[in-house]
Amino acid sequence: MKQLSYGVLFLILLLTACSEPQSLEFKGLQDIQLEKLNMGKNKLRANIKYHNPNGFSLVLKQIDCKVLMNNGQFTQLKLDTNFTIPANKDFLLPALFEFQMSDLVKNSMDLLFNKPIKLNIVGNATLSKGMFTKTVPIAFETTQKLNLGAALSGLNK
Repeated sequence: MKQLSYGVLFLILLLTACSEPQSLEFKGLQDIQLEKLNMGKNKLRANIKYHNPNGFSLVLKQIDCKVLMNNGQFTQLKLDTNFTIPANKDFLLPALFEFQMSDLVKNSMDLLFNKPIKLNIVGNATLSKGMFTKTVPIAFETTQKLNLGAALSGLNK
């Protein structure tokens, strides 16, 4: 009887410890800075704010996403390095975006007048917990002011 109790307890622990991770919650972009601005390829650095709703930490192994601005292609977001995500907390993921000036010009009036821009991030993320790895879909949408004036001021530093 005692062995049966231990077996049931072990099974319950195993099932709760191996629960599937919930998708990360997108909270927006912060600390946006233009690093390079010319008529060709440009670089924008930002922190992407996420929330981990899981009661356990995870390791983000890979991200491969398209970033859309007002429903038009803007850039790609790729990450191929391990990033530790704390349990039940918001966290910032540093990102470097490369984009063509033509993709920014389409939304230039909204950006110059600091109007809200619709941003979509669509793709996949690979998360792991211990020896378990899972690829989860990413589909975030937000409307946010990007404050291009403040980002441009970072170019003069």
